Amino acid sequence: MKLEAKGGTLQSMRGLCGCAVALIGLALIARHAQWLDDFNLFVPTVWAQCLVYALSAFLLLQRWPSAGDGRILLAVIVCVAVILRLIAFATPPNFLSTDVYRYVWDGKVQGAGINPYLYIPSDPAVASLRDDAIYPHINRLYSAPTIYPPFAQMAFFAITRLAESVNSMRLAMLGFEAIAVLALAVLLKRQRLPVHRLALYLWHPLPIWEFACGAHVDAVVLAMSLLAIIAAMSNRRSLSGALLAAAALTKFLPVAIAPALYRRWDWRMPAAFLVVVVCSYALYLSAGWKVLGFLESYAAEEGMTQGQGVFIAMLLQDIGLAPLPALLGFAAIASAVLGTMVIRALSRNRDMEAMPALAGGLAIATLVLISPHYSWYFCWLVPFICFLPRASLICLTSTVFYLYLTDEPFSLLTDLLIYAPALALFVFEQRRFFVPLLQQGSIP
Repeated sequence: MKLEAKGGTLQSMRGLCGCAVALIGLALIARHAQWLDDFNLFVPTVWAQCLVYALSAFLLLQRWPSAGDGRILLAVIVCVAVILRLIAFATPPNFLSTDVYRYVWDGKVQGAGINPYLYIPSDPAVASLRDDAIYPHINRLYSAPTIYPPFAQMAFFAITRLAESVNSMRLAMLGFEAIAVLALAVLLKRQRLPVHRLALYLWHPLPIWEFACGAHVDAVVLAMSLLAIIAAMSNRRSLSGALLAAAALTKFLPVAIAPALYRRWDWRMPAAFLVVVVCSYALYLSAGWKVLGFLESYAAEEGMTQGQGVFIAMLLQDIGLAPLPALLGFAAIASAVLGTMVIRALSRNRDMEAMPALAGGLAIATLVLISPHYSWYFCWLVPFICFLPRASLICLTSTVFYLYLTDEPFSLLTDLLIYAPALALFVFEQRRFFVPLLQQGSIP
C-alpha cells in the first residue's frame, strides 16, 4: 500500500511538472500575441492555460505529498509562479488595460500638492504635469475625474514617490500580490490545509496577467481583504475593521465579506471600519462632493442603475419582463441570496475556521449578482479557490477572459457565455442538495 501511494504521488508530481512546462510555454505564446496586439491569439492561448491550470488543480487535490516531497513541490510551485509573472511583466503595459496610467497620473497629481478629485486630466489647472509617457494614455482623458477611493489614492501617492512610471506601479502591485500570497499561506496553515494549495492561486492565469501585466489595483484589495480575514480569525477586531476599510476604500466590493468577519455584539470592528473611512475621506475633503469621483457616472455607464448591464436583470427582461419589474425582480433575488448568506455567516460567527469559506461565498455571490464587465474584478475571487476548490469557480474565473474578445460586453449573450457554464457546474456540484428536493417534490 505504501509503495502504491508513493507511486501515485510520484505520478502526480510528474503530471504537475508537465503542467508547469505547458503553462510556461503557453505564457510565451500569449506574450508574443500581446506584442502582435492580437487578442484573437492571446485569449484562446490563455484559455488553454486555464485548462492546464484546471488539470494541475485536479492533480494537486488528489494526494498530499510527504514532508520532503511537499517542500520540493512548494519550491516548484513558487518558481513556476515567478517565471509566469516575469513573462507577463515583459509585455506592453497598455495591451489589456490603460488603468495603470491613471494610477500614475493620480499619484503624480498628489505629488504636486493637488487633490486628485478636483480636475480631469485635460483641465488647464494640471497642464504643467502633462508628459509624453503617461498623459496621452490616460483613459477618459477629457471626460472623467478619477474614480478610485482614498486608500487607492494613498497607495498611488506612495508608489509614485519612488518613481512616476508604469513599471514602478506594476512592481508595486506585484508587491501587494506577494503580501496576499503570504497571507494566503497563513490562512491555509490555520485551516490545516496543505500549503501546496497556494498553486490554486499562484498558477491561475487571471491574476498573472491582470497584475504582472495590467498592474490592476485589485492586488491591493486581495492583500487587505486576506489580512482582514487573518485579523478577524485572530480575534483582533479593530485591526480587522481597519484592514477591511482599507480594502473597501480601494474598491468598494470587499464590504460584501464584512458579515463573515463580524461577531455579534462586537462594536470594535464596525467602529474601526467607520473611523478609517471617515479619516481617509477627510484627507481629500477639499474636493467636496467631488471626492466621490467618477463613481456615479461609472455606475450609470456600467448599466447598474438601470439593470442594463446586470446579468440576472437582463435575463428577466429577455423572458418578457419590463425593465422596472426586471430590476425589482433582480433586487428581490439579490436580497434573498445575500440575505440568506449573511444570516448563515452571522449564525456561524463563532466558528473562526469557517471565515475564509464564508467570506469566499459572499464574494462570489456579490460578483455574480452585479456581473462586472471587466475581467480583473474577478481576481478577487481567485484566492478563495484555495478554500473552495470548485470546478464552477475555476470555470467562472477563466471564462471572464471572453470580455477581451467581445465588442458587446453588456449583451445577454456575453453574460450567458461567462456565467451559464459556471452556474451549470455549480448546480451539478450541489446535486446532493437539489436531487433530494426534486425527489420530494419541493421543487416543481
